[in-house]
Amino acid sequence: MNFQDFSVFCLVSLGMISASCQAEVVERIEAIINKKAIYMTDVSQFRDQVALRAKIDPIFSNEPLAKKAKPTDFEIVNFLVDEDMISDKFPVTDPEVEQEINSIQTNLKIDRDQLRSAITREGFKFEDYFKLMRASLSKRQLIDKEIRNKAAVSDDDIRAEYNRERAGSKSFLGAFHLFLARFPKKDFKSPALAKEEAEKVLTSAKKSDTFSGEDLGYLAYSEMSPSLQAVVQKLGPDKISDVIEDGDNYIVVKTGDIKSDIDSAPEREKDVLRSRLMETEFEHQIHLWLDRERSNNYIKLNLKET
Repeated sequence: MNFQDFSVFCLVSLGMISASCQAEVVERIEAIINKKAIYMTDVSQFRDQVALRAKIDPIFSNEPLAKKAKPTDFEIVNFLVDEDMISDKFPVTDPEVEQEINSIQTNLKIDRDQLRSAITREGFKFEDYFKLMRASLSKRQLIDKEIRNKAAVSDDDIRAEYNRERAGSKSFLGAFHLFLARFPKKDFKSPALAKEEAEKVLTSAKKSDTFSGEDLGYLAYSEMSPSLQAVVQKLGPDKISDVIEDGDNYIVVKTGDIKSDIDSAPEREKDVLRSRLMETEFEHQIHLWLDRERSNNYIKLNLKET
């Protein structure tokens, strides 16, 4: 049976149900991935199981819809499509799920009846737990086999993030490479002409990598004038300011790279940065993988993004 035949079969079957049970709610197909349908009840079930999924699913917590109080049906269906793609690519058997659950029971020092009772107390069925555990193990295989060796964070990445977060703070101890073009009003026939010349330098700098200004070298905030410090704080690294009136001058400021003070930061702070960047990189690599897989699967969405 091909994809179109499968779609027609599903729709005809639902139509027959509708004709014979007009008083009942008819199931609706929200999407088809390969030969599997995602139904309206799957979306409802997802909403009911969010709390359970958050404890089991290694990918869910970083998904945008996990941070929303009320994700749309379209967002949920797309998540379920991705989940089905992962499960198809990395199938997990019942014995493998059983082994994982037994390992959890051992770590918690509880038996199967106690686990079932704990799941029931939270308002879920053991069958739901088993199904989500299977999907979770598929996602762990994806991470171990496809993602972990691609996700990497370098010392330069950590340094750049450290600079980005702290460069706007007066307590930042690093040093900016600065360039300054200064146009004293007294050197021109009028202030307007001084500003006009400054605008020319700015326009030229935006069109090319050249900057007609003085190289001030590396300066820490403590070495800058208050007015220059205020400009640099707003700019951050590798930026160029607009024309600024600074007392008797018009100036244009260009910032280059930063000599960071990250080396003096506590190792704990660096580890936190590394962990956060690694989490972001994992998420990025997972989405790249999913985008590639979508082109290799038949996917038909019956919902429109709202």
